[in-house]
Amino acid sequence: MKKGRLLMVVFLLVMLVTACSLTSAKLISLENRLELAAEIDPRIVKSSNDFGMQLYQQLVQSKEKQQKNIMISPISISMALAMTYIGSNGESQASMAKTMGWRDMSLDEVNQGNKSLISLLNQPSSGVQMSIANSLWVRHGTSLHSDFTKAIQEDYYAKVTELDFNDPEAPNTINDWINKNTNGKIPTLIESIDPTEVLILMNAVYFNGGWKKEFQQSATKEESFTLPDGSTKQVQMMAQTGTYEYLRDEEFQAIRLPYGEGQMDMLIILPAETSSLDDLHNKLWADHNRWRQPFQQSQGEIKLPRFKVEYEQQLKEPLKSMGLTVPFDEVEADFSGIAPAPPNLFISAITHKTIVEVNEKGTEAAAVTSVHMAQSSAPIDTPFQITINRPFFFAIEDRQTNAWLFVGSIVEP
Repeated sequence: MKKGRLLMVVFLLVMLVTACSLTSAKLISLENRLELAAEIDPRIVKSSNDFGMQLYQQLVQSKEKQQKNIMISPISISMALAMTYIGSNGESQASMAKTMGWRDMSLDEVNQGNKSLISLLNQPSSGVQMSIANSLWVRHGTSLHSDFTKAIQEDYYAKVTELDFNDPEAPNTINDWINKNTNGKIPTLIESIDPTEVLILMNAVYFNGGWKKEFQQSATKEESFTLPDGSTKQVQMMAQTGTYEYLRDEEFQAIRLPYGEGQMDMLIILPAETSSLDDLHNKLWADHNRWRQPFQQSQGEIKLPRFKVEYEQQLKEPLKSMGLTVPFDEVEADFSGIAPAPPNLFISAITHKTIVEVNEKGTEAAAVTSVHMAQSSAPIDTPFQITINRPFFFAIEDRQTNAWLFVGSIVEP
């Protein structure tokens, strides 16, 4: 079969989690935020969480990614794919609905759920600032359906810009948008634009979270961190004591460290010295929803390494391994709701980039925060001690919506 000229879509998902001084903005109260969170469709949150853990599992289990730090933003990837879902039809739409967990939702419900979630997360609250920005860059002369552009502008607050991709300055124009929406932390991502690419869809997530209780820099000391191969490296280990949500059993310790007023937090799950990160992952794969219940408030000490990690990953193959194959197929993909066909439109690449930094003032990577292990845990009568000196799992969760904003594992700070 002779194919017409192929139109390509490139996703560039930029996630940044950082801790720095918050910009001045009108804050929403914790109570008002909780009211808004209650109005969000829980199915959109659950689908993002489930999809994110399935993708994280694919990345962890891929041979080339073993023994490496991994950090993704499920909500970022889910929302970017949701924008293309608007223009999908036939098998492409069915494939995306199955993989993303949207089969029991109408397209309007998916869009409205994401719109409400973006609106909530973009409203700063005390001690925490987060923003989600979307943009679509269109090769000059490419015709898009008006219903599609209207939907991504109204429901995903996306900036739509027609750009001469042949202009040598075109990459700089897009990089300027990235730089602005990551607060200057990722100044450059696009080196060049392929002649066959006609659409570039961008999603940038910026998170700025200050600890509810900051670590004192004077308490930070050099200590050893054990790497997966058994060797050790010296790290700057932060330390503090206080009352935290804490849980332990024979195979792990888990702790929540709140940001701001507690509307978001970082959960850290540390395998026991007799266990391993692989064993913990197997528990997560079996049932990640068990980590949702609040932990008992306990007094103790935590030691956490200061670290900064950059992670960049092509997601095409992991997503295909999850069953999302048709949208990447040059012949079978159907995104005729985005632009007239023929020629055909398909997803050519998905790039996900993250920057994670944890220091005394705040954190930039996180852990799934809910754990339900009442039968295997006992009340903590004596002060606990948890020292994060070996590979661990972490995630940042919005406590008021239960959305997992970031999930990952650190094997080498």
